Amino acid sequence: MRAIGYYRVKDSGSSPEQLGEHMGEQFADYCKRYLHQPMTTFGDDISGDESSTGTSALPGYRQLLDYLKESQSSFLIVVPDATHLGDDLEAVARTMVRLESDGSKVTCNDDDMPDPLQNALATMGVKGVSRTRSERIKESMRERALMGKGLGKPPFGYRNGQDGTVEVVPEERPVVELIYRLYTKDGIGLRLIAQHLNEREIKTRRGGNWNMVTIRDILKNSTYMGTYTRFGLRLPKSHEAIISPQMFRTAQDETRARKPVGRVVNSQPFLLSGMLFCGYCNNKMMGVTRRQSWKRKDGRRSSGVYRYYQCQSRNNMSLCQYHTWRAPLLEGTVMSQLKYALKAGAANGNEAGKDRADEIKAVWDSRMKNADRRFLQGMKRAAKGEMELGVLGEYLKELDKVRRGAENARRPKDVEASLSEWDSMDFGDQQGFLLEHLAKVIVQDDSVDVLV
Repeated sequence: MRAIGYYRVKDSGSSPEQLGEHMGEQFADYCKRYLHQPMTTFGDDISGDESSTGTSALPGYRQLLDYLKESQSSFLIVVPDATHLGDDLEAVARTMVRLESDGSKVTCNDDDMPDPLQNALATMGVKGVSRTRSERIKESMRERALMGKGLGKPPFGYRNGQDGTVEVVPEERPVVELIYRLYTKDGIGLRLIAQHLNEREIKTRRGGNWNMVTIRDILKNSTYMGTYTRFGLRLPKSHEAIISPQMFRTAQDETRARKPVGRVVNSQPFLLSGMLFCGYCNNKMMGVTRRQSWKRKDGRRSSGVYRYYQCQSRNNMSLCQYHTWRAPLLEGTVMSQLKYALKAGAANGNEAGKDRADEIKAVWDSRMKNADRRFLQGMKRAAKGEMELGVLGEYLKELDKVRRGAENARRPKDVEASLSEWDSMDFGDQQGFLLEHLAKVIVQDDSVDVLV
């Protein structure tokens, strides 16, 4: 395969000519060992550059991109290791997505770890986490696990005993057994299991109601068959089991059988997420997307996508009732009332909504953390080969959107101008405006109450 060498170095102590010659020799040796055809080499000296990931500071990288564009061919791009693609995981991912977007492939001149994403995770680690300290902590926890000691807070049904070992909680054990029996033997789904427990007034460890997520986590946790799994360790029979290994495997088989095949998830967010509250139970309402297909009288098949808001208690815990609004209708109703309330407030000199800066910042900080977390999860999945690099690129786009939204939220907005330009505003600006001026929306079946 035709190969191109690329490198970035800082504080090398060598002249650009000497450095280029050294890197060229390493690249040529790599091509000789793996029978690739060496084409050319590009490099950047980033000594003293604090923003080495910006292309304006990387003339060699720009030349590489131009070369790929002009050639209109696919190449193998060889770098010494992942640090030559960026200073952190995000920068490496962005460079990888860009270089492979035109069909080229990137690899590291590292026999032990040639995959750049795996190389980056191994050599860079997660931003803000000390790799040395993290490894020491993990090793200590492995030693505790080998001695049968509990690590962290055990799941529902277990507790850490006085000697540190994991033991069964007698009053919680029947609940775990009931959940597995309802799922594996009675064929009841997650939502109906949560409904069953809530109707019988069986509470979680914290005294709350059960929901689908809690039930799902119990059904997929191997702890319940006596197996400890963490930090690369898998220790069967490390503590007393609540359910048998056979029942646990049956639950996993049932989950796989129920998983939809071929479904494409629509990640389009909902404009009023986090702002709607059910007028009957005061729990939040959540956005739901449903896809339906049907056969017409003439034999042709039709399909439709429906978006609506629904009481979260009903969806997750089978509490409350089926209170739902179509998304376009509810969003239009809320905007009509909001416009009226804002104009009335301006006429009366109402300053409500202008002192919500801390609340808005907290919302966007939370979204930033979630976007960072999703990107890191995507990075790990892509490194394992469970996700295409193009999908990781979508995570980066979502990260950029959230950052733009957070930045826009810090700027004061002119109410009248924003309302007049509403249809031309992008989603992030629209939601930022609503977070700034909309305190809460109480939704009932036949009414909507907007609080500003």
